[in-house]
Order: sequence, then structure tokens, then C-alpha cells
Amino acid sequence: MKKFLVQSIALLFVIAAAFYIYTRQITFLPFLPSPEASSVVGINDREIKVEIADDQAKRSKGLGGRESLASDSGMLFIFPDKGQYSFWMKGLKFPLDLIWIRDDTIVDIIENVPSPRPNQQDEDLPIYQSRIEVDKVLEVNAGVVERFQIKVGDKIILK
Repeated sequence: MKKFLVQSIALLFVIAAAFYIYTRQITFLPFLPSPEASSVVGINDREIKVEIADDQAKRSKGLGGRESLASDSGMLFIFPDKGQYSFWMKGLKFPLDLIWIRDDTIVDIIENVPSPRPNQQDEDLPIYQSRIEVDKVLEVNAGVVERFQIKVGDKIILK
């Protein structure tokens, strides 16, 4: 009987905790993976939904391993300091446009960066870098720069 009482109390506690989490709409729990941070970048009256890569783990993984990217989506890499950051396309399965940003201004663009060839070795992958120091890099599908008429000097708005 004592074992049944302890189990009943534990079950009631679990139900109460679940109800509390549900009613408070708590979305982060330390034992669950954290949700991906996302935002919207505005460029030339266009909006691009972006995932935010603002720590080393997210920046290292980037878009590698994905099969595709929605046409109006991208990944915004945010760095703590201005620098000339290097990118490679390890594990990428589709071509990209790289948009290099300093503060809120586009300072460099590399269009149609190809994905690696099949069986291409890591040491043979090209390294891409901006010509000047930046604090953000936006990766979008190849062709977005041309389609949205994005150019050096354009301003971005992080919404």
C-alpha cells in the first residue's frame, strides 16, 4: 500500500509539472535540445527568413548536411567581433550566394559558390573570405543575390 501511495504522488507531481509547463508555454527545458534561433533579414524591401548561427557549434555546422534550403530562407552567421572569417562548403549539397556584412551594410558578395564535387577531399575544398572585416555573413541559395538585386552598399535590417 505504501508503494502505491508513493507512485500515486509521483504521478500527480509529473502531471502537475506537465500542466505548469503547458500553461506557461515554456519552450526551453535543459534536458531537451534548444530551439533554433530564427529571425528575418530585410534587404531591398525583401525579407529572408534566417536561422541564426551565433555560437561556434552552429557556425561550424552551418548548412552542411542539408538537402536543400527554402527559396526565401538562409542562415545568418553572427560573429562577436569584426574579422575576415573563412568559409568552406564542407557537407553542402547545393550552391550558395555568400553576402558579407559589416554592421548593417553589405560589403562583399560571392555568388554561385558551388557545393563540393563527389568524393572531394576536405583539404581540396576552396576557402572563401571577404575582402574586408565583417561581423555577419548571410548564406542564401545561389541566385538570390541576382533575383533580389542585392549589391554592395545595400543596408540590411535584422527584424
